Amino acid sequence: MTATYEPTTADEVYTSALEPPPRGLVGRVVCSALDLWCAMTGGLLELTSAADVVVRRRSDSAEELRVAGGPPTVSLALLEQVRIDLIELGPDQFRSEWGID
Repeated sequence: MTATYEPTTADEVYTSALEPPPRGLVGRVVCSALDLWCAMTGGLLELTSAADVVVRRRSDSAEELRVAGGPPTVSLALLEQVRIDLIELGPDQFRSEWGID
């Protein structure tokens, strides 16, 4: 009789990282131009530094979840919460909590 390996935490099934939001060429140019304008008027460079939190399957790197994180401070906090949940929750519970079908 052989035993089938069952992962006990979602961290064994998924990986998480910050990735740039998907934008086409026009979107990148517009965001860069707006950031330049903001910098010239005393604002912050927030559009081009925005990042999404992305959860991928370890087995094939397929994207399972993408959450718009926004500015770096918000993205980092969201990424930290996702990583805590990956460690503390089982795979099925993680999928349920984050609304992954």
